[in-house]
Amino acid sequence: MSQPLISLCIPTNGVIEWVFPVLDSIYSQNVDNELFEVVVTDNGNNAEFKARFDEYQKNYENLFYFRSSGYEFLSEPDSYKNATGLFIKFINHRTKLVPGALEYFINWINENKEEKPFVYFTNGVLAKEKTFEFNSFDGFVRGLSYWSSWSTGMAFWKEDFDSIPEDTAYNFLFPHTTILFSQKNRKKYVIDDKTLLDEIPQGKIPKGRYNLFNAFGVEYMGIICDLLRNKDITPETFVCVKNANRTFLSTLYLDYIILKRKCSYDLSGYKESLRVFYSDKEIRNAAKFMFIERAIKFPFRFLRKLSSR
Repeated sequence: MSQPLISLCIPTNGVIEWVFPVLDSIYSQNVDNELFEVVVTDNGNNAEFKARFDEYQKNYENLFYFRSSGYEFLSEPDSYKNATGLFIKFINHRTKLVPGALEYFINWINENKEEKPFVYFTNGVLAKEKTFEFNSFDGFVRGLSYWSSWSTGMAFWKEDFDSIPEDTAYNFLFPHTTILFSQKNRKKYVIDDKTLLDEIPQGKIPKGRYNLFNAFGVEYMGIICDLLRNKDITPETFVCVKNANRTFLSTLYLDYIILKRKCSYDLSGYKESLRVFYSDKEIRNAAKFMFIERAIKFPFRFLRKLSSR
């Protein structure tokens, strides 16, 4: 098999209910299997998943399985190390490709493989369904806003990944940012907001067990602060990202602290975490305002949720 145009990399801990629908969505795209490969990197311990994968793999010569010793999110860079495509696209093990998505990625690669801009696929979260171009790293970071904390949009040229030293220490909670923020001197950056992925409902399967408010209130903001400290971004961009992240944290506060929505996350020490870059009071007040907004906008749905607690 010649070098594929794209490697679809799926790090997983072996959740059957998620991974196989994602694989089905890839192989139902009606794209020539010679043009792409699928790299599944597993750091779980699910024998049933592995047995089912072995059967599934028999049908596809471009589907590859690798074990990973990377703890939790650190299996992500392991998947990239095993990729051979010209271009690498991260696929969350809980996000299916919508019809036509793989063809879209392949067309994008063919159209850009000479210039090779750095790209991030925001999957409609900006509610724009447009493409944005930037000629500076600072503009790119500001355009991404707090969505740079979200690994699902990650995509890059294999040569960009290969340029990262092998002994690089990837951020434990946000390993994708080590790659995302390594490309500071590109002539062109692109944010593509077209919806290409469809998230599978979480159901009763735990989504994460990490400390939620420490992750987004301390660790992620620390990464952005390092960009400011190293003069990779302007103070204005730092403030923009920080303010947008505050809104996101307020949403988490409303859902998990005020409304006490069930989750698998560690919520301990949330007040201390929020005081590092913000104050727990400003987050709490913003969350209360969101509470009132929701109650006014969706009164019956909101009351129904409250009564079910």
